[in-house]
Amino acid sequence: MKEKTKLLFVIAALRNGGAERVLQVIANHFAKSYEVSIAILEENENLYKFDKNIKFIYLNVYKSGSKFDKYKKLRECFKAQNPNVIISFIDWTNVACVVANFGLWYKLILTEHNAHDYLKSKIFTIIRNLAYKQASSLTVLTKKDYEYYSKFNQNCVLMYNPFFGKISSNLTQYKKENIILSVARLEDVKGYDGQLEALSMLNPTLLNTWRILIAGDGSRHASLEQKAKNLGLKVEFLGHVENVGELYKKSKIFVLNSSSEGLPNVLIESAFYGCARLSSATFGGLELIKNGVDGVLAPINDTKALANNLEKLMVDDEFRQNLVKNASLNLDKFSPKNIMQKWENLVNSVIKESKQ
Repeated sequence: MKEKTKLLFVIAALRNGGAERVLQVIANHFAKSYEVSIAILEENENLYKFDKNIKFIYLNVYKSGSKFDKYKKLRECFKAQNPNVIISFIDWTNVACVVANFGLWYKLILTEHNAHDYLKSKIFTIIRNLAYKQASSLTVLTKKDYEYYSKFNQNCVLMYNPFFGKISSNLTQYKKENIILSVARLEDVKGYDGQLEALSMLNPTLLNTWRILIAGDGSRHASLEQKAKNLGLKVEFLGHVENVGELYKKSKIFVLNSSSEGLPNVLIESAFYGCARLSSATFGGLELIKNGVDGVLAPINDTKALANNLEKLMVDDEFRQNLVKNASLNLDKFSPKNIMQKWENLVNSVIKESKQ
């Protein structure tokens, strides 16, 4: 009997994040016909459901306190699992896998989920770029990132994130309410301070006819709740929401005000659920939204522009509905079927290359 192809996924932790959800979808897909393992460097918060056949390997790399323990444990894991392909997630885990793989020469696919300008340190940027040269392939999320990284890795591939929910051909089925929704970790990079300030600039009479929902958790939870109160805003902080699709279905407007994004899953999800999208002009925002056609873009860290665009979406029903309609015409490229086919092609090409 022919042995199954072995895939080893590596990620720092399974917490509440977009990259983690992408890993879940890809790993579950490959588990149908491949032998799949997932190595976790730190912790698993058990927020995601995985195929029962997937094997989890907990490396606890920081338990001993040695900064070199990560590379040693990863290297031992690679040798013990002896995979056909290793698929790593996010910058510093990617770099660690390249270091651990030195001299072992396992086929290594790195997946980058941050915009290339996310790292502010020139030294760290150089280290990352040098490491990425060593990968069998590198997947990136936007055309801007492809232009940048293809200079370092000739096997760079533009690979969108798949939509995670149930695809509907009839967006009018959703009973929309006056809800402004945001879904993201409560961290500085997500720009919630500016978003709350923008909301406070709106006419209170208009604002009082809308609910403001924020789903997600993070280190800024308490301080953002306090800021909302200080600004006199009625904001519902929902924490981590298991079935976030139900929130999208009810919401008319979706807002993402990040200072940096790779390819935000939430902008894909909100389009599938018929929300009018307002995003800051990050690489991810520019990749997913054509301003004024299928969504609205505001300059990064421009609170006044965010407020003006938000007000237009709130008062102009026709404009908002046209954005939703236009966004729905361009969603097939994010379907799980198409994305998984691209992933199968990539993995098979890397395996084929290793046999030559």
